[in-house]
Amino acid sequence: MLLMEEYTPRIENEIISILQFLAVIVTSVYLAHLIGMAQVKVTFSKQGLVHTWKRRFLFSWEKEIIIPWEIVDNYLFHEDRTLDSFYINLTTKKRYKINQLNILPINDDFKKLIKDFPVLSNKYKLGTDSNIEMKTIKEDKSIYSNKGFKWLLYILTIGFIILLLTKILNPESKTTWSSLGIIGTGLMFYGTMIKERKENN
Repeated sequence: MLLMEEYTPRIENEIISILQFLAVIVTSVYLAHLIGMAQVKVTFSKQGLVHTWKRRFLFSWEKEIIIPWEIVDNYLFHEDRTLDSFYINLTTKKRYKINQLNILPINDDFKKLIKDFPVLSNKYKLGTDSNIEMKTIKEDKSIYSNKGFKWLLYILTIGFIILLLTKILNPESKTTWSSLGIIGTGLMFYGTMIKERKENN
């Protein structure tokens, strides 16, 4: 411990310290985004949904994916604080998923895919020449509509209120205001998602 204190560089200027911290965070997020990002082109055709790689993940050699309309069951758009996901559930018990990082400005057609999929998917599926009876592709139930998720949010909200009151009444509490802020914003986000789902249903 003494060696660490002796040889660890000390930064007297707090502004420089904050700038260095922000530089490390921004660089880390950018590199993680660059390494963990891929670009795909999704095309609607009579054969099915065609997934073509425009830019693959690092060390990935996956081939083009074609999902026949006959096995497409339903779809779901899931919003989260840092990542938006679009799921296509298949009758084969498999799932096709596209993610988009929503904390960085990304210029693509992800939202257009979500908007157009319900109409175009059914147009192509119901128009296929097949002897199999075709069912309409519908939206799946979101986790935000689940009663269990709502009860979990209620319990966490009560816990947050208890921690907040404890901090107000006892300023020396080990609970920090920053952690309360993170928990509070998270609860507000998921509460908003539940409210939006309720209004849309």
